[in-house]
Amino acid sequence: MTGKLPQGTLPWFDMVGGEIVKAAKRVGLPPDFSLSVIERYTDGADLGDGLRQGLRIDVADSALTYRVGVFWEERADVMIEVTSLAAQRLNLMFGDDPDYRRTLEEVVAHGAMRVTGDLGPLGPVFDSAHDGIVIRTG
Repeated sequence: MTGKLPQGTLPWFDMVGGEIVKAAKRVGLPPDFSLSVIERYTDGADLGDGLRQGLRIDVADSALTYRVGVFWEERADVMIEVTSLAAQRLNLMFGDDPDYRRTLEEVVAHGAMRVTGDLGPLGPVFDSAHDGIVIRTG
């Protein structure tokens, strides 16, 4: 899969999940690690079958899988809820851009992004996946 994808589309969410899987293989996860993560747009569109724009990531015994689309009432160990505009701003900046951390702090401070729970060993995986997502986001 190559080229830029419009943010928020099904192929884009699938690409994000794939980048996270690749990053987990590069970074590695501790043995017997398990965690669930939901990242969803608070203003996300309906995808059908009760699913909304977002991504569910499950790690069971250090094996990472993902699903495109999340149920509104669905919960996970880590919840990342973000507006589509805030996500777009962040997904257009590389991780080493000096404005990236400032923008991340700004969207959290203004409530455009809320994170509950601790990513733990998945934090470096998300960081590692970020630039690949930026490259593929149009």
